[in-house]
Amino acid sequence: MEHYFSENPNTKSERKKIKYTIENKTFEFITDNGVFSKGKVDSGTDLMLKTFIKDKKFKKKEKMNVLDIGCGYGTVSVILKSFYPFLHMTLSDVNERALKLSEENLKNHNIKGYEIIKSSVFDNISGNFDIILSNPPIRAGKEIIFSIYEGAYEHLNLNGEFYCVIRTKHGAKSTQKKMEQIFGNCETEKIDGGYRVYKSIKKIK
Repeated sequence: MEHYFSENPNTKSERKKIKYTIENKTFEFITDNGVFSKGKVDSGTDLMLKTFIKDKKFKKKEKMNVLDIGCGYGTVSVILKSFYPFLHMTLSDVNERALKLSEENLKNHNIKGYEIIKSSVFDNISGNFDIILSNPPIRAGKEIIFSIYEGAYEHLNLNGEFYCVIRTKHGAKSTQKKMEQIFGNCETEKIDGGYRVYKSIKKIK
């Protein structure tokens, strides 16, 4: 069975447009078969974005490097760049169809200041980031999910922040435990609709 974390989806292409509204702004995305949550922006990503925007009242419009790992068709990066144009976004995914959609959606929203990388987890990611956001692929298994958390720690700058959203019934408690083990801290930022948004900060151990 083919999953959205397949490298080259063989599912017949059937592109469509979906709309998504956040903070009274409406965005339009092109999606397709073989990518995650093709019919609508999923509830977990929606909750993570709303939590991040509420949490992040940037005092300085200084350039910050942000990694959108497992970017899908680019929802997180399009939204964050629209609200915070001074951020530099790096988008990564193993799914080639998703990456092409991400680039198209970024261009359709006239967004500049981003980099797109094909990568399985952190395999092709170099450099460090100030913020990393993830809606991990549950179906990929716990080993892959935990490797995302470990990689996030390794690729964050000191005091960098890792945001993660996960369904409560799909291993939220084990995610919290693992993030606490890796980072030495894990705060529950939001619980809503069967999802939890966690945040860990990379500190000196």
